[in-house]
Amino acid sequence: MHSNLSALGADQAYFLEDLYNKYQSDPQSMTSDWREFFQTLDAGSPSPAIPPLNGVAKLPNAGSRFSLLKEMGVQNLLNSYRSHGHLAADLDPLGVAKQIRTAIEDRLSNLNSNDMNNEFDTEVPGLGVAKIKDVIQWFEKTYCSTIGVEVYYLRNMQERTWLQYKMEMHANSAPLKRARQLRIYEKLYQADYFEKFLGKKFVGKKRFSLEGGDALISMLDAAVEIAGESNMNGIVIGMAHRGRLNVLENIMEKPTEFIFAEFKEKADINTYDNADVKYHLGYSSERLTGSGKRVHLTLMFNPSHLEAVNPVCMGLVRARQTLNNDTKREKYAGILIHGDAAFMGQGVVPETLNLMNVEGYKTGGTLHIVINNQIGFTTMPEESRSTRYATDLAKGFQVPIFHVNGDDPEACDRVLALAMEYKQRYQKDVVIDLICYRRHGHNETDEPSFTQPTMYDIIKQHPTPVEIYEKRLIEAGISAQELEAIRKKVNEDLEHSYAETEEKNVTINVDSMKGLWANFSRSGCEELATNATSDEVARIAQGITTAPAGFNVHRKIQNILDHRKEMAAGKMPLDWGMGEALAFGVILNRGINIRLSGQDVERGTFAHRNSVLNDTATAAKYTPLNHIREGQATIEILNSPLSEYSVLGFEYGYSLSSPASLTIWEAQFGDFANGAQIIIDQFLSSGEVKWNRMTGLTLLLPHGYEGQGPEHSSARLERFLQLCAKDNMTVCNLTTPAQIYHVLVRQALCKKKKPLVVMTPKSLLRHPEAISALSDITDGAFQAVIDDKTAAKDKITRVLLCAGKVYYDLAKERSARKIEHIALVRVEQIYPFQYEKVGGILESYPNLKELYWVQEEPKNMGAWFYIKDRFDERLAQGRFQNTIQVVARKTSPSPAAGLMKVHEREQAELMERALGAKLK
Repeated sequence: MHSNLSALGADQAYFLEDLYNKYQSDPQSMTSDWREFFQTLDAGSPSPAIPPLNGVAKLPNAGSRFSLLKEMGVQNLLNSYRSHGHLAADLDPLGVAKQIRTAIEDRLSNLNSNDMNNEFDTEVPGLGVAKIKDVIQWFEKTYCSTIGVEVYYLRNMQERTWLQYKMEMHANSAPLKRARQLRIYEKLYQADYFEKFLGKKFVGKKRFSLEGGDALISMLDAAVEIAGESNMNGIVIGMAHRGRLNVLENIMEKPTEFIFAEFKEKADINTYDNADVKYHLGYSSERLTGSGKRVHLTLMFNPSHLEAVNPVCMGLVRARQTLNNDTKREKYAGILIHGDAAFMGQGVVPETLNLMNVEGYKTGGTLHIVINNQIGFTTMPEESRSTRYATDLAKGFQVPIFHVNGDDPEACDRVLALAMEYKQRYQKDVVIDLICYRRHGHNETDEPSFTQPTMYDIIKQHPTPVEIYEKRLIEAGISAQELEAIRKKVNEDLEHSYAETEEKNVTINVDSMKGLWANFSRSGCEELATNATSDEVARIAQGITTAPAGFNVHRKIQNILDHRKEMAAGKMPLDWGMGEALAFGVILNRGINIRLSGQDVERGTFAHRNSVLNDTATAAKYTPLNHIREGQATIEILNSPLSEYSVLGFEYGYSLSSPASLTIWEAQFGDFANGAQIIIDQFLSSGEVKWNRMTGLTLLLPHGYEGQGPEHSSARLERFLQLCAKDNMTVCNLTTPAQIYHVLVRQALCKKKKPLVVMTPKSLLRHPEAISALSDITDGAFQAVIDDKTAAKDKITRVLLCAGKVYYDLAKERSARKIEHIALVRVEQIYPFQYEKVGGILESYPNLKELYWVQEEPKNMGAWFYIKDRFDERLAQGRFQNTIQVVARKTSPSPAAGLMKVHEREQAELMERALGAKLK
């Protein structure tokens, strides 16, 4: 055979064949070199040099036992197996999905029975020179058995060639050792019997059974063992509810009696009143692998919002890599387990896949396993997607996809091993499509035959995966007695654990304040000193305003740096950007790392930050905050992909594994935070009460009404306040540079970690009145409520409580009108609400008659209803003496007007109603 013909890509081989077809139909349409080439072939003579193929080097001259055209046909056939074999593979355990062999049969039809005994050099290790019939059989076994492979679209030739080599050398069927076969059987039986045991002991209770997809357990078991052999330290698993209890039991090794206790709800309802359902809970453990290496396992808690845990899991992995200096990203990895309908249907899946190669978010590749039940609740694949496979969207990210029949656990094992090796070698994601079925309905109380009667007729008659594998092992010579011994032990262990639950009255116990969280506390955060010393300010200012020698700073940026030098020297008041920069500097100087991410955070949406300098000549980057002093902590400032959902989820996950760091996510505009509403609702606000997991994640959300329209005005403060309860977070709307300084430093230093949500300004970033003195940093502290220092207490008859930018609007208008009887009191920390401080300030006004809450937002938005509830509650208790009313924009389904003229009219009406002689 022509030695390099087998290396031709499919396109090149098809090109040769296409040229020959054209030559046969119209020889004169060909150039003379190609016409001569094909004439020689037709004459049966040894072929001349092949003319160039689109610039590809010519193949050498060669005589042949097998004509060159036939060789081209065989090469095309092999490439068809590689590119289309998955369509012909035996992937569906139920035998419903139609196998498509068109592409392969088209190529086979070019060969006749006489060709089958001709030899062909495949250049495949383990096969080599072989008869065509044997080559076909080998490639059928490799690509059309119970493994379907999609790698031919990979543009990276090295990756594709490596994968083909690994699969073809053993025809995707390398024999497994007897010990591994028994281990697979044990894990399959554990999976099967555990589900049946739960169904028998807890009749009618939801468990979201794994039955039908049992091979997941043996695959995860293999992944843990391979991690041990690869000297990995840890794996973080993210998955939905289906099969979670099985994974907790048979992979995480969560004490079985705890799972039984959760079914029996053996918990103190007075202290465990808001916990989550059992099939949402997570767990951490350490497994001793066969290699002797201990591997730390974490199964992430998750809500029912499918796939939402994906970026959270990735953030957790990244944090562990950072904390353990795993710069090669080899020691910690993530495994994401998906549902088939959710993988295609939930947008967070491609959002998370997109993080794979992004510098600030990559983790060295993720193993994805899709539990493909071939149904989504009651919806069939053809009703829920436009593609053949549930995994097709992953092709766009240039990652390999392996489809595997869930009834062939050995094929599953081989695919898992290859996927893990690929991930470790190329540090990219890889997808396994575990095609199986769901033995019951969506849950155990659901009747699936209502909607899929024929499918479930097949499933009722179909043997379980462990029954199929047991028969296979016995046929292979493993004794039935040996398998029975495995079953007996599994049965006895479960029965023993169930008895333990009954006899010892095991109760649910969750303690998440261990390991990295051991130095943190759930108790109240004492008053922290957040002020900086003068020396500290000077040191930080020197670092953040100095670029390296020869670094070309943009002229306007240099002006900003020069102004910051003046601010640090007390010669200019601090602006917002300097207040924030000093906060970051103090935090880093005190040894606390910072991770700041979001769209455009290096510069800041409104160019107030400029924390990463860009050389105007070379485009080189320099981060002054990382050059304050030797031995300081490090800040990562990361411009993120244009995604709120996945990036906020990632940062939440990061904060869970890096509590000693300050993790910050900044929205481009606060309005866009609702693109991550699922993370805010299901994780950030409720994670502590549901899963006992704390976080110190900070959200910076630009907010304020400046006439920029409905999508550039409101961070939806009302939604955050609606989520506030049980001291679960801190929500602020700040007005001065000193306030942002103190609140960030407090957040970093506090040992009681709670999410911090800050409505940050836009126009106030450069507002001439929104400034602070240097002494506010060196001698001051955070003020949850700021009284009106300009008011004469005895003259005040009306107090306007407010938060954020509207304070400056009111102050300007009050000054213009020369009003002296109205005081402006700023509520900077809205939750937790400072009852005593607010009450004390109000009591300091002896002639107070009118009390109003003033906000920019429409009446049905903003903080009004939250504030009203606080006052009504204390008024009923007799602790507040004044009824509060509101001044706000009219109720509206949209947060802000789109026309500047309308905005200005509303603003004038707001000022008039707040400051007029008589409020309307």
